[in-house]
Amino acid sequence: MNAKILFFDDMFGELFRKQLSPEHLAMDENWAAAVTKTLTEADDITDITFELAKCGDIDAWRDVIETEKPDVVLLDLFWPEEAFLKYKDRGRGSDISLDALERIREAFPDLPIVCYTVKPDRELLQGAYARGATLFLEKLPFALPEVQKPLKYILIYLLKYAK
Repeated sequence: MNAKILFFDDMFGELFRKQLSPEHLAMDENWAAAVTKTLTEADDITDITFELAKCGDIDAWRDVIETEKPDVVLLDLFWPEEAFLKYKDRGRGSDISLDALERIREAFPDLPIVCYTVKPDRELLQGAYARGATLFLEKLPFALPEVQKPLKYILIYLLKYAK
């Protein structure tokens, strides 16, 4: 079985990349590389081949979903630079993603959406589920593919049983 994962994260966008230090970018890039390797590396356990599409433009969600036709969306829940542009407040980064999440859910009611962030709080968790998240995960910013492996099994479950 083949499955396409749409990976929506601000780290893939130019706005984010222009604002952050090389050290911060390296941490995020290493994490994304670990997730990518985990999901796309062949193994003897699963019968699913994952293809990843990456997007760093949250406002393009509709066009990207219609073009890529993902089986699952991975959605970062904190977009500080977009929040600064819209609200002049980086602390409102989750407002950007929660709004997009709600609109994605309305347009694509059956599309599994896995939301994640570093250090979530109760309000964000509840807000994500209220707006249509299928699943919420705490982002583990470790650059080890082995640490990210549970995500692969969660996605397999969603692909096989959540519809």
